[in-house]
Amino acid sequence: MDHIHLPDERHWISKELNPAQILQKYKESIAELKPTQPANEKTVKSSDLKQMVGIEDDATFQELEATMDLDNLTTKGEVHPMQVTTVFGGIYGIGTPKFFETAIPEEGRVSLKSIFLLSKWRQDMRTNKTSCSTRRRMHYEDNDNWWLAQPKLPKTINNKVTDRENVYCVRVYRPMKHLTETPSSHKEVAYVQEIWLLGHHMLSDLRDRITCSTDNNIVGARQVDTLRQKAPRAGDVYKSGFFYINGCFYNDTRDENNIDYSQVIIDWAFKSNRGAGPFTRKIMEETKMDDLELRVGYPYVYTHQGNHEHLVVFNDVRLLGPEDPQGLNSYPLIRSLGTQYCRHCMMCQVEIATWVTENNARVPENPFFFCTLCYKRFNFKRNGDKECDFTSFQYLDVNSS
Repeated sequence: MDHIHLPDERHWISKELNPAQILQKYKESIAELKPTQPANEKTVKSSDLKQMVGIEDDATFQELEATMDLDNLTTKGEVHPMQVTTVFGGIYGIGTPKFFETAIPEEGRVSLKSIFLLSKWRQDMRTNKTSCSTRRRMHYEDNDNWWLAQPKLPKTINNKVTDRENVYCVRVYRPMKHLTETPSSHKEVAYVQEIWLLGHHMLSDLRDRITCSTDNNIVGARQVDTLRQKAPRAGDVYKSGFFYINGCFYNDTRDENNIDYSQVIIDWAFKSNRGAGPFTRKIMEETKMDDLELRVGYPYVYTHQGNHEHLVVFNDVRLLGPEDPQGLNSYPLIRSLGTQYCRHCMMCQVEIATWVTENNARVPENPFFFCTLCYKRFNFKRNGDKECDFTSFQYLDVNSS
């Protein structure tokens, strides 16, 4: 598939490698150079520092310490560090104060139109708060979610895992809809989840952490859960799936009724001269992350529910650091979620949709999405009979599940 994606022409895609072998050599180097105890002001003496930098004279060393003081980097009139507030919450640094407004000088107000408008906006907010909405920084991209999901720094460092465990950072992307023939009309692919796994985790552990709303779709005639039995969901009925990574299909065989989705692709590539393949097959639940050979930054594929495809990218492979969660039970870790756009009720335009109808003569669109209240009040009489014939299905939005 390299002749299609052209990985050598894309600087963010690495060469084909075995991350476990590379990180093993790195771990051996760290074991030789890493100090036996944490290096801080209490454990490291000034005599040790003088020996490390090769300075024996006390006066010269004190002059070096004064020169390297971080306070020397502060300049007069420098902007204060501040916390950034977004529509999703705040991005806060350790010991970073909140943003505070400073007075606008008169010279700037009469010289720049942007400063004049800002001053006018501030005055309007003070005098008539109802007439002016609060400014918010809107983001089309969902990159801020990664920062908002920043876990708290661990209080203690677990030396059994830090610089010893391999961390695989995997991003799962939302499937793209090709509705037009014009490529420019397609939105950029957006990620759904970022999942961190350790080297001993299986590929099946990655699949179990992937959340997709299609797995929650209810199949069959019964669309409503009962107290004794819940309605059958697609993820519980159709359990087949595979990962395609570096020319190999990793199939899920944990259920005896699972279908090998890769067989039809392998046959298609073998019978035709399409330049695809040859492909190999392995078992998903028997393959560790450390067993993989891959390209970092390369788009691989996760397929489930027959033909529902997600792009999967290993965007980083590294050793577990002291700022990462230190407990092995914390992994696989859902590191962050992408922005989830919900489907609203087409009747009230307020609530998230929970039902969808087809061939409904009383609505202008087909299919038509309803919230629970609008669905019951609009489509049913008081005695429970339908207002007209239609087919209905329970709809589980990603934001309502």
